[in-house]
Amino acid sequence: MNKILNALFGLSDESGQATHADVIDLLKEDHQKVRDLFEQFEGMDMSETREKRKLLRKIFAELELHTQLEEELVYPLIEGAKELVAEAREEHHVVDLIIAEIKKARAMNEKTDAKVKVLKEMLEHHIDEEEHEMLPRLPQDELQEIGARLKVRKEELLGKEFPEKQMVHAGVQPVEELYGGTEMGAVKEKELPEMPAAGAADADAQDKAELVKTAEKSAEKSTATTGKKPAAKAKKTAAKKTKTAGKRAGKKRSAA
Repeated sequence: MNKILNALFGLSDESGQATHADVIDLLKEDHQKVRDLFEQFEGMDMSETREKRKLLRKIFAELELHTQLEEELVYPLIEGAKELVAEAREEHHVVDLIIAEIKKARAMNEKTDAKVKVLKEMLEHHIDEEEHEMLPRLPQDELQEIGARLKVRKEELLGKEFPEKQMVHAGVQPVEELYGGTEMGAVKEKELPEMPAAGAADADAQDKAELVKTAEKSAEKSTATTGKKPAAKAKKTAAKKTKTAGKRAGKKRSAA
C-alpha cells in the first residue's frame, strides 16, 4: 500500500517528495481553498465586474468538482448517517440552483453580490457539518486508500493524463482498478460509422440505370399485352389495309 500511495501522491508533488494524505485532509484543503476564494470576492470593489466574474467562475468550478468527488467516493462510505448524507446531497442540489441563478445574471450588482453571500453562508454550514459530523464516520483504517482513489479520480476529471509508466515502475496496479474501472465513470469509445466503399457512388448510378431499363421493358410488355400499338406502327398498318382493299376493288371491276 505504501508503494501505491507514494506513487500516487508523489506524482503531483512539486517538491518531488512522496506524501501521504488521507481523504479527510484532502477534503479539508478543498474547503479552505473555497473559503479563501470567497474572501477574495468579498474584498473586491463593486466596479471590478470583470475580475469578480472571473473569480466566480473559479469558485463554481471548484465546487462542482468537489461535490462530484464527494458524492461518488465519500458519501457512500460514511457509516451510520443516512439522514446526514441525504441532507448533504440536497444541500449540494440547492447550491447548484443558486450557482445557476448567479450564472444567468447579466450584470454584477448588489443583487448578485447578495446571492453570492447566501451561497457562501450556506456552504459554511454545509462544510461545518461535513467536517464535524460526517467525515469522522468514514472507515478510519481506509482513509489513505480512499484519499488515493479521490486523488486519481480528481486527476481524471481535470482531464490530466495520469503517468501510468511511473506507476508500473513503482509496482502499482492499473489506475482503473483503484477506483472501480468503468463503474466509476470510464468513458467508452464511440463506434465510428462505416464509410461507404470506394466506387459506391458509381455502383449506385449503375443501379439506377438498370432500374430505368427495366421500367422501359415493362412498359413495352404492357403495350403488347393490352393490344395497343405505337402510333407510327398503327399508321403503317392502316396504309397497308387501304392498299389491299384497292387491289380487291380493281379485280371485281375487271371481272364485271
